[in-house]
Amino acid sequence: METDAASSAKTRSLSPDAVVAAALEIADEAGIPAVTLARVARRLGCHVTSLYTHVSSIDDLHRRMALVSQSALAQQLWEAALGRSGVDGLHALARVYRSFAHAHPLRARLLFVAPSGNDPEFEEGGRRLAEPIRATLRGFGLDENRVRHSHRAFTAAMRGFMLAEAHGSYASGEADETFERLVDLFVVAMATGDWPKP
Repeated sequence: METDAASSAKTRSLSPDAVVAAALEIADEAGIPAVTLARVARRLGCHVTSLYTHVSSIDDLHRRMALVSQSALAQQLWEAALGRSGVDGLHALARVYRSFAHAHPLRARLLFVAPSGNDPEFEEGGRRLAEPIRATLRGFGLDENRVRHSHRAFTAAMRGFMLAEAHGSYASGEADETFERLVDLFVVAMATGDWPKP
């Protein structure tokens, strides 16, 4: 059993980042519903009341987990977009989406957990997540209206595939080919510029 001094030292080392990191570990191991303040406190070796210095509620913790997941994917997308454009760039961005979902399937689901109400920080994270994709789409000569709609179509396709694959919707060995065809279809639409008339 920890001494009071050891317990106090551990509590003093707590931070919002440490609390969120512990929560994400639990989500990876046991699923998002398994993330409770009591379980996070046990993981960190502190009393649950100590967490309230760093997060205000379980909803706040889920929000912070979503922000970290959002930021991690955005960073990977930026890295993939650097030095690439056009068809190569879109394929690289699509691979990032899929590899992120493979590495962190439960964290990927947090991308869908938008906080309730107005949340400027979450909205800013969403813009950072969107920009490497939109920059790549601009390389096809699209105006901003088409960039906006093609970005929405691209992310809807990527996230839809991520969820379907996670739920085992594709027969064994077929997911890779389905993914490649999905990206190819989108690339053809971008490369030809043959948009339906409004």
